[in-house]
Amino acid sequence: MNPPVPPQELQELADRLRSDLESAGLLQAPSPALPSAHDETQGGPVVYIDNGQVHVDWLCHARLNDATLALIEAGRDQDTTVHRYETVRIAMHTALGCILHGFGYRLSAPHFGYGYTIQPARDDVPVAGQQLV
Repeated sequence: MNPPVPPQELQELADRLRSDLESAGLLQAPSPALPSAHDETQGGPVVYIDNGQVHVDWLCHARLNDATLALIEAGRDQDTTVHRYETVRIAMHTALGCILHGFGYRLSAPHFGYGYTIQPARDDVPVAGQQLV
């Protein structure tokens, strides 16, 4: 088992991840504490520290979340809104993975659901615009 990562290193990794997502145009300037009720309402990427690890996930806007949940609870899981929700979650999960991989992060997918557990970026991975030698 790996030794626990010091809290300061976790925070630095989370801050660097937010900065990279912001550089990619996927995140506004980071708020002091993520996730928050505001994130869930607005949707978009969310970076957080849980159980000694840094995680990133995509949240759909509360409007789509709420409508989807209501339809599923009503037994209407084939509705167009449910399909939209699933399409957005899959597409954004894939996009986050591709972008973060391109930035050199090592990603671990969860055993259930979406999102990623993040390990630090590697220095040996080329980034966009970098000249390869």
